Amino acid sequence: MLQPRLTPAASIRAMVEWYATHVYGRLEGAGQVPFYCDVARVGRFAVAPAALARGDEAAVFGLFVALTMYQSRRDVDIMEKQRVMPVRAAEALVDPQRLHLAVAQSRCEHLRDGATFDERCDVRRTFVRDGASRDGATCDHRPRTPCHVKDASVAIGRMGDLGKMATSAWLHLRPPPAVSRAADMATPSGGYAQRLRREHAAPQGFAALLARVCASHAAPAQRAAVMVTEIARFYHVGEKLASMFVAALATPALAPGLTPWFPALDGNALVVVDTNVARVIAALRPRGKNTYAARAAWLRKHAAQIDLSMIRSEWPTYSPRLMQQALYWYRSRSNREAAGLACRDSTHATCVARICPF
Repeated sequence: MLQPRLTPAASIRAMVEWYATHVYGRLEGAGQVPFYCDVARVGRFAVAPAALARGDEAAVFGLFVALTMYQSRRDVDIMEKQRVMPVRAAEALVDPQRLHLAVAQSRCEHLRDGATFDERCDVRRTFVRDGASRDGATCDHRPRTPCHVKDASVAIGRMGDLGKMATSAWLHLRPPPAVSRAADMATPSGGYAQRLRREHAAPQGFAALLARVCASHAAPAQRAAVMVTEIARFYHVGEKLASMFVAALATPALAPGLTPWFPALDGNALVVVDTNVARVIAALRPRGKNTYAARAAWLRKHAAQIDLSMIRSEWPTYSPRLMQQALYWYRSRSNREAAGLACRDSTHATCVARICPF
């Protein structure tokens, strides 16, 4: 006998309870290493937990690069690509010091600053079909010049412009100095060395951005939202990936002990609307706009109706991000199959049949 059709609120609660029973504390969350810290799952893209807990700049930057690869493909496919990528190629993407050297040594005029790079760099992949040579990458500005952005595009092996993302972030996070190196070197007082010491002492990269956001806004939840807006401006990032990244650093229930931006930032109100979550909303919401903002507002509205601490005592009372994670897991066929959580009977009491991917 088929189960009665559940209301949207009851459906959401059933999915959250399923997540609390089958996923949280077993595959992620309390007591588990998040996938982005697990070498077995993501290879050299894994971030060292101790460094992430401290909020080290290199660890935070590496996390950003790793997470921004999760777009337009199934998570299990991206993990496979990260896992098999050669160490040298992966380190060129996630290590900010290597990017610093690559940018400094480049002769390309498009690497002067983030805005110029985003607008003018047109690196793209090339495909060879006759088997005579390997696929590669090129651009219109310096098509035959070796380039770390071209190397990144080939290493990622997907859309050509994904190779720009790490460099774009690095350039946006480190605006060009007001005084050139040549001018500093010509100054007898040792101006260049002095400036290097000043820059080394000041917050750099994401740390500097975090400091600016915290200085400009008082409420931790507002800071998280502003940080998402700032990071979403990086090339090809957008709100979804920026929300995923900021939430990973500022939502303790997702990865206890590994959220260095909390409590300065509170990511609980953030949501990541991917394809799986969008399908859940489409099934439960009879009408409404299919924009990111409308879907996110719908999730927050329903999250306010569920006291998550009544499901698991260590959970916060209100966390759209944690609730959304439950919906994502419930609807993701590939992730559930990989974890051995395929549904065998859509008539049992805990199955939300109109959402269940099986």
